[in-house]
Amino acid sequence: MSFPIASVALVNSVLFGVYSNTLLALTATSHQERRAQPPSYTNIFIAGCTGGLLQAYCLAPFDLIKVRLQNQTEPRMQISSSMPRYRGPVHCAASILREEGPQGLFRGSWALVLRDTPTLGMYFVTYEGLCRQYTPEGQNPSSATVLVAGGFAGIASWITATPFDVIKSRMQMDGLKGRKYGGMLDCMASSFRQEGIGVFFKGMTLNSARAFPVNAATFLSYEYLLRLWR
Repeated sequence: MSFPIASVALVNSVLFGVYSNTLLALTATSHQERRAQPPSYTNIFIAGCTGGLLQAYCLAPFDLIKVRLQNQTEPRMQISSSMPRYRGPVHCAASILREEGPQGLFRGSWALVLRDTPTLGMYFVTYEGLCRQYTPEGQNPSSATVLVAGGFAGIASWITATPFDVIKSRMQMDGLKGRKYGGMLDCMASSFRQEGIGVFFKGMTLNSARAFPVNAATFLSYEYLLRLWR
């Protein structure tokens, strides 16, 4: 978990920074002015998609290393057992660079881009829509509204994202023991052929359960810090 923890601030700052600045470029209104002059949902969606696209490329190497380490099942402390393939995140990154080249760190990045670009557009649209629905016109949303809207935005985004998340994770593991898939489309076709349509929704319940508290806290922090520093 050390790489995800180290990268979460960077990844979220890219996402929310690009989102806010893209929305500023599209509407010429600051964050404080948007409650009085709300941007259109089209502009919110475009800004969210732009943030998602750039975030995906920042996230790809960190996410790959996390997935590889989480799927490493060799015991670490038994003397008779073989050494694990990766001894930690830095060793994992170095091994991928040595064995697969720089492009190896971006394995599965196309699936990650396809997961995050439209999903994060919907993420911000859902959040803004719920905040507007339960906030008097021209006022800032309450902390409770932000928590609920952020939580449900997270759930909605993961329901949308799960199919590509499954493919992304399989592509990331593909380089570990030889190449199984010829590409993203081959991975999708092979997974569907072998496991049926349900394969694309594996892990959705767990992702959704995690999404509510994580995104509720994320949006509350985002709104609070912007109000504090204005």
